[in-house]
Amino acid sequence: MKLGNPIRVVKGVFQIRALGSRVTALMGNDKALLIDAGMKGSAGLIHTGLDELGISAGSLAGVIITHYHPDHAGGVGELVYERDIPVMAHRLDSQFLKGTEEQPNPFQRRLMARLAAPLMEKVNAPPTPIDIELEDGDTIPFDFPVQIVHTPGHTPGSITIFLPDQKVVIVGDALQYRLGRKLTPPAAAVTQDPEQAMESLRKLLRLDFHTICFSHFPPFHGAARAALRQMLDTYTL
Repeated sequence: MKLGNPIRVVKGVFQIRALGSRVTALMGNDKALLIDAGMKGSAGLIHTGLDELGISAGSLAGVIITHYHPDHAGGVGELVYERDIPVMAHRLDSQFLKGTEEQPNPFQRRLMARLAAPLMEKVNAPPTPIDIELEDGDTIPFDFPVQIVHTPGHTPGSITIFLPDQKVVIVGDALQYRLGRKLTPPAAAVTQDPEQAMESLRKLLRLDFHTICFSHFPPFHGAARAALRQMLDTYTL
């Protein structure tokens, strides 16, 4: 998957490889809704991918941020700059994106956090207005249902986006899919509360889905819900 080159996941769902992560584009009749925005400098790659999908930058219906980490939110300001495009994030992470509270260092070990601190100052998203603060159970107005599921643990305001018509969940960093073979919990080194993250994953079992979209791995197609259940039944912290 080349940078900026969109790949089809299922009908109406594409992923674009940006800097640091994958951005998911939900395609409506004449507009798109983006999930995440990559790192700073990703706007050109995202626009290239949208151009290939036949969507102009002015036709974005909004950008949903799954969590405040800079590889997901760092590029949102330049993506919506001087455009009337609403930015959405969960209430508990919006404070970090708006700049009303300092963004916590994502690294959980003190040594790693100290070593990474100078880099984080450069890559963190600049203060960005959050037009809509999301809550668990919210539905985003679009051409098909887009539902918000609060899945805290990786960060306090981490969210999963559920597309019931497509039977897809877009999990941000709530899950990993290493080597395209095995589901694992989120990376412990940058997960604030691993136990809470596991409880959030159990919450996803209430949903009817066949496909999982990740931010750093190819999609999982097929019996995704059964695979998640198996992982939760066998994995211990």
